[in-house]
Amino acid sequence: MRIFLPLLVLLVAIPETALAVNIRLQWEPNTEPDLAGYKIHYGNASRAYTTSINVGNVTSYTLTNIDPKNRYYIAITAYDTEGLESGFSNEVRWPYLNLIDFEGDGKNDLAVYRVNNGAWYIRPSSGAAPYGVGWGGDPSDKPAPGDYDGDGRTDIAIYRASLFTLFIFPSGGTPPYAIGWNGDASDRPVPGDHDGDGKADIVIYRGSTGAWYVFPSGGSAPYGIGWGGNSSDKPVPADYDGDGRTDIAVYRASTGAWYIFPTESGSPFGIGWGSHASDMPVPADYDGDGKADIAVYRSATGAWYVYPSGGSPPYGVGWGGDSTDKPVPGDYDGDGKADLAVYRGATGAWYILPSGGSAPYGMGWGGNSSDLPVTLTLSSIYQ
Repeated sequence: MRIFLPLLVLLVAIPETALAVNIRLQWEPNTEPDLAGYKIHYGNASRAYTTSINVGNVTSYTLTNIDPKNRYYIAITAYDTEGLESGFSNEVRWPYLNLIDFEGDGKNDLAVYRVNNGAWYIRPSSGAAPYGVGWGGDPSDKPAPGDYDGDGRTDIAIYRASLFTLFIFPSGGTPPYAIGWNGDASDRPVPGDHDGDGKADIVIYRGSTGAWYVFPSGGSAPYGIGWGGNSSDKPVPADYDGDGRTDIAVYRASTGAWYIFPTESGSPFGIGWGSHASDMPVPADYDGDGKADIAVYRSATGAWYVYPSGGSPPYGVGWGGDSTDKPVPGDYDGDGKADLAVYRGATGAWYILPSGGSAPYGMGWGGNSSDLPVTLTLSSIYQ
């Protein structure tokens, strides 16, 4: 008989050791009377599965000893008593996409949001034709990109401050939608995957009170956490402990202190790194160990100061320095490490220093006086 596609509905990472995590999967059961079981398929590229596990007739399973430095794409199939197997389920990705990657090739794309016409202009890293999408246009709109549908591609989204509403244009083909709340003028969108299901959660940081409001994509109840509140605090959420979940964190510009509240493991902690008046926080995984590193871009001098999470010595690199430069770190070469990069507003040029050792390069994309570079380090540019 026909075997229907199962629906994979939950993906959560559980820390095992400093070098490994366990990924717990759960899916909705099939109802065919001759259902015999399920198989889990996963690999390091979308729809290119290199490992399959027959897990039997269960509706949950834990993948163990998963390397947090790699990306995983996961799907399941159902099979019957005659060995007939369904097609693949929906695909989930772990960890949450930490790139501006609209095409899903694992490399950062160049993109700007043009405030004066509400258009997004995207230059894919693969060499595909550049394109534009109209999504926004209100003077209060700010880009709020994230992988909200978990398909491994960045979704276009804007936060309309005048309405306290987030408008999301999913890349996976589902209809655009909006979510609003009883907002405050100090609210800022800071999307991240706090529940570990491979999708961006809608998250708001309220600067006036230091409150974080999280709307989990996995369906659990929304919640609030107080973390921050100093007038100079900037939200810097990232996965600092490498468990596949975004941690709540703030950078206190007045003192150069970072205060980090791990999602699952470990105690909250603070560390001093920064403090110059021109420092902009730019957390990213510069050493490729699966954890976000604490870092600042010093706009007064064009220097980057990085405190690696992997234990290697802190270091500084000069890259930038023009008064219109904005830091836009990302994995532009696809080697699993964040590259240093700046967007020069005066000319619309992007200057990228690849971590993989290839030659630095510049590329023009943008240049309109109202262009904002699209980046995940939102607090350095839009806050």
